[in-house]
Amino acid sequence: MSQNPIRVLIVDDHPLFRQGVRLFLKEAPGIQLAGEAAGGEEALNFLAQETVDVVLLDLLMPGPDGIETAGRILAEWPAIKVLILTSLGSWQKACAALKAGASGYVLKDAEPDQLLAAIRAVAAGGSYLNAGIAGELLSHIGTAGAAESDQPETLSEREKEVLALVARGLGNREIAAALFLSEKTVKTHVANILQKLNVKSRTQAALCAMKSGLVKETGDSET
Repeated sequence: MSQNPIRVLIVDDHPLFRQGVRLFLKEAPGIQLAGEAAGGEEALNFLAQETVDVVLLDLLMPGPDGIETAGRILAEWPAIKVLILTSLGSWQKACAALKAGASGYVLKDAEPDQLLAAIRAVAAGGSYLNAGIAGELLSHIGTAGAAESDQPETLSEREKEVLALVARGLGNREIAAALFLSEKTVKTHVANILQKLNVKSRTQAALCAMKSGLVKETGDSET
């Protein structure tokens, strides 16, 4: 039985950019365009009426910016995944977006296939960062606030296996299939990993894995 398509909302104040993304997504298998919004308030109004799986969200918009909009979306609809799609490549903006709850951060000059991979990764419960952004985050904030003692070495071997797959952008279902575990067991492992590493999100845990060398950064990486 085929899975339901991933319903995507595009939020960007540039009509030509929205049109380009819309045309690309219409041809992408497994993706359904739920709608478009030119700003944060319009997006929030749309989400109050329509079911959406992933929000593609720009950072620079009139009214509430992408960081504020992401926080408001996730406070109201925590099951929705927010994927930042922006021209801003600074680690400060990426850090703020991740703290607001975004599951991924992609630059607008990324290849179309990278955007598609990012959408699928976050929709499946994983995360995605442009490799350059991941590198900048690692250089400036290390393990996103984790203490030196809270490193992957403190994890069990099974937890390290789970973390390595989290760092590659896999969701719980995919990790369960790869390791021949139940989703419930994977969920428990992920919760334990976040607690041991003293981080709040899968993306921050993935940064810990990359910093420790448990997962190598290669190209644009699902993390």
